[in-house]
Amino acid sequence: MNSSTSNSRSEWKVIASVLAVLLIGEISLYFTENRLSYDVQHIGQIPAIVNDIKQGNSPRVLFLGNSLTRAGIRPDIVKRAWAGVNLPDATIGLIYPDDTVLTDWLYVYRRFVQPANTQLRLVIICFANDHLDDGPVRNSERLGSQFAGLSLAAEAFSHDVLSLSDRVRYLLGATSRLWANRERIQKRVLALIPGYQEFAPIINDVVRSDGQAAAHAKPPTYNQLARFLNIVTSDGTKVVFVATPVRQPYPLPDELYKAIRRGGAEIIDLRGFERTGPGDFLDSLHLAPAAAERFSKALGSALVGNDYAHTALWGTRLQGYRTEPSGSSTVGSGMAR
Repeated sequence: MNSSTSNSRSEWKVIASVLAVLLIGEISLYFTENRLSYDVQHIGQIPAIVNDIKQGNSPRVLFLGNSLTRAGIRPDIVKRAWAGVNLPDATIGLIYPDDTVLTDWLYVYRRFVQPANTQLRLVIICFANDHLDDGPVRNSERLGSQFAGLSLAAEAFSHDVLSLSDRVRYLLGATSRLWANRERIQKRVLALIPGYQEFAPIINDVVRSDGQAAAHAKPPTYNQLARFLNIVTSDGTKVVFVATPVRQPYPLPDELYKAIRRGGAEIIDLRGFERTGPGDFLDSLHLAPAAAERFSKALGSALVGNDYAHTALWGTRLQGYRTEPSGSSTVGSGMAR
């Protein structure tokens, strides 16, 4: 009897110790979470970014995307193309959590942008590869902790987070900083291993390419895209998708064009805005600084020359103006197919 009581006390001590360690970890992360990565800092700044857009002058524009947007978009250069044809200034905000896709952007919009009533004229999404395709949620924990949260859990469970295991991970991410950031913490520990920082991007590229090959085994669908467009356009906001150059060429299926047009949006193809070489990319996906400046200039001009985007931003079409893929202005029709 005494032995049983002693064992029970020991078990409770172990449980209490574990709970104490977890509590200390949660409290520590509450004060230090932003130090984990630049991406965590940026996500924490999303409410302030949205508020800055809301306080700015109209037209108000939001670039919503991932690291393609972070690396490729220079807002001042985009607006310089507009000033060159005597168009009014605009307020531009950028939200670009790393390694995110359409599902994540939908919940970022629902949780942060939509409730703020920012009166956006235009949402611009730079994408590549399979970023707009239907697919399973890539990271349920992250969706729960950083993008959707507990407030949108019912919507997420109805549409996107469907399995019991994913729902458990979602709820753990929404309630525990340790669980939500465990991968980042692991990376910080692994970064202490010599050579890890150089080897990790190679592993990521291999995993990403294998996943894309499996995804292309069957034709992509765009039901999530239709839902996203219904939400955003119901707010009176227009949406432009920009096909962004990456190192390896990728197709734009006809069904993607159809889904975007059915949703009342537009697509601008800048995959070949100019010839790019190895020196124009930092890695397999991200434009180098000089190429990003050229891309931003080409995009600024393309938005001026596109009927849909121009009308969304400035209300009237600039007659006789269009852009070639190089970004130079000519007379004729718009770029989009």
